Amino acid sequence: MMQKKLLLALCAAGLLPQTGMAEVTGAEVGFHYSTFADADANDMNKATLGGALEYAFAPQFTAQADLSQRYYGLTNWDGTTFTLHGSYRPTGEMAAGAFVGHDWLDNQDVVYYGLEFANKVNNISYEAAFTHFDSMGKNANGITLRGGYEVNQQLGLGGRFDVVHGQGNDNYRISGTADYQISPGLMATGELGFYDGDGMPAESFVGVGVKATFGNNNGVTFGGRGLQDFLPGL
Repeated sequence: MMQKKLLLALCAAGLLPQTGMAEVTGAEVGFHYSTFADADANDMNKATLGGALEYAFAPQFTAQADLSQRYYGLTNWDGTTFTLHGSYRPTGEMAAGAFVGHDWLDNQDVVYYGLEFANKVNNISYEAAFTHFDSMGKNANGITLRGGYEVNQQLGLGGRFDVVHGQGNDNYRISGTADYQISPGLMATGELGFYDGDGMPAESFVGVGVKATFGNNNGVTFGGRGLQDFLPGL
C-alpha cells in the first residue's frame, strides 16, 4: 500500500508544472543510492526513491509533505518514511517550522517530531533541525545541520552533520556533498562521508543520486527527516 502511495505522489509531482495550481510552490522527485566504502561492508547499501510537495496557504505560511521508500541490500529490508512540515516564512528565503513523521522499517515503527529552520543568504543556504524519536517507549534525540554554497549556476558544494543520542548510545554522521545541474530542473548529486556508531569504528560511505525539481522555488524548503534518512547505507 505504501509503495502505491509513493508512486502516486511521484506522478503527481511530475505533473505539477502543468496543473497551474497556484498554491503549489515546489516539488522534488529523486533517487539516491549509498553504500559503505569498505570492501568488507559494501553489502550494507541503501536505495531510496522519494518525492516531496510544498504548498503555500498564504504568503507566509507553507506546508510540505515528504514520502520515501527505501531498500536495504544486506538485510533485504524495505522501509517507508512520511513527514509533514509546517512553517512560517518571515522573508522569502527564511523559514521556521515544525514537523512530525513516521518511519516503518521491517515491521518496526518509529514516530518522530521536532523543530527546524532554513535560510538562504546570497549563494549560501543552510538548515538545522532538532528531532525527537520514539519507538515503543525507547527514545532518542537528534540534531541535523546542512549547508550549501552555489559555486556557479551548475555546481553546488556543501556538507552535512548529524548526531543521534539515545539509550546511552551516540551515533554520528558527517559528509561533504555536491550537486551538478545536468539541465534546468535536473541535477546529479554526490556524497562522501563517515558514519560512527557507538562502540564501532568509523566507516566511510559514498552516495550518488539524481533529483528533479519543479516550481518557482526550485524544489522544496526542507530536507528529509527520520531515522532512515540519518542512516547511510545501512
